[in-house]
Amino acid sequence: MKIPTTTFTRGVIGHHVLVMSSTSALALLAIFLTDILTLTYIAMLRDEALVAAVGIAKTLAFFNSSLVAGIIVAAGTMISRRVGQGACASLPALVTHMLILATLASALVAFIQWLFLGFFAGLLGANAPTSGVARQFIAMTLLASPLMTITQAAAQGLRACGHSVRALAVVLAAAMCLAVVDPLLIFVLDFKLWGAGLSCLLAAATGALLGLQQLHRHVGLTARIRWRLLRLYGGRINRVALPFTLGSLAMPLALTYTMAQLATFGVSVMAGMALMDRVLQIAYCLYFALPGALVPILAQNLGAGDGLRVQATLRSACKVVLGHGLAVWAVLLLVSGWLGPQFGLSGPGQHLVEQLCRFGPGPWLLIGLDFIAISLFISRGRVWWVPAYAWLRATLGTVPFIWVGAQAYGASGVMLGLWCGNALVALISIATAVTVNRRGRYWAHEH
Repeated sequence: MKIPTTTFTRGVIGHHVLVMSSTSALALLAIFLTDILTLTYIAMLRDEALVAAVGIAKTLAFFNSSLVAGIIVAAGTMISRRVGQGACASLPALVTHMLILATLASALVAFIQWLFLGFFAGLLGANAPTSGVARQFIAMTLLASPLMTITQAAAQGLRACGHSVRALAVVLAAAMCLAVVDPLLIFVLDFKLWGAGLSCLLAAATGALLGLQQLHRHVGLTARIRWRLLRLYGGRINRVALPFTLGSLAMPLALTYTMAQLATFGVSVMAGMALMDRVLQIAYCLYFALPGALVPILAQNLGAGDGLRVQATLRSACKVVLGHGLAVWAVLLLVSGWLGPQFGLSGPGQHLVEQLCRFGPGPWLLIGLDFIAISLFISRGRVWWVPAYAWLRATLGTVPFIWVGAQAYGASGVMLGLWCGNALVALISIATAVTVNRRGRYWAHEH
């Protein structure tokens, strides 16, 4: 075992922010792309029931990972603080019990989902010829969920100790395994959907095994499992995990309402939004990855009591967000007229894509800065601000703005209204984060 010695408490802080944010974004992008790749392969089999089965399985996996993400982020914060404080001797026990807690939580969620497997398979049609295979595929993805949790938890544990490139390698190993094995099992061996499920299991196992190996080698794991430590760490992790998870539940509510409003404008608009959803996932994956990237840097320096480096981290992160956002805006402006026709869109769908590419990136600049605020709330132990603003965003920052936007500008007004409302809530969240940070600095100075 190699105890971490190179931490974010030394070196050029801007370099740390850039490396952590870029590697975390690449890891997230790899997950997005492999999901799209699997869906593309199954679509080539020309069976809508199989495509629907992939959609159901991915939704269940997303729900599982969303619920477990709070545990992983909370444990990563604890690990980073220990590294910043120089208390590295306790890391093996903390990391080991973190992995156990996250895996047990994921397995519990997967088991509950498995109990309703008949219901989910029934959504495909009980008399469909492929319903039995679809049921097996969904079951295999449920079995893969705890393994993917180990992969993600191991990657975050490595990031927390400063091993961002190794964390990226763990996630990329799983993604590359899926990308290579998927076509072999689906087409070459003609296993079709069953092959997609098997490749999902193999990829998850690959990432989990490599993650455990990297943790054991560079951070440390212990073979001694103690119930007392599970309860102790579980209680501390839950202080962050519970509010973080409650905040994550707000987004599906807002998106459901948004999709319901968009559906009233017709199929073409829904097709345009499906395209924009994929574009946004790829274009702003750096924003989505920010909490996992910034929390280790902030937590380590807070643990070391270095307020100046905390401030430098926040300034560097703001520069990365604004620079990336402006670059994305420029690219979307260039491709706005090309995207729709390239994917067979016309009429309302094409108009929606063009409007969102031209005006949407503006509000996203503030939304991106809000991810920095979320990172600060988590790092400073003010986690209840995360669900507070998440639910404010999903209610008052969504419903009235969508209604006004739809009345004024139709389908494009729905999405632009949503993003403007979210940007306004983000502005309040950012102001709160600035206040929290100033009070934290004052408290540290006084004590």
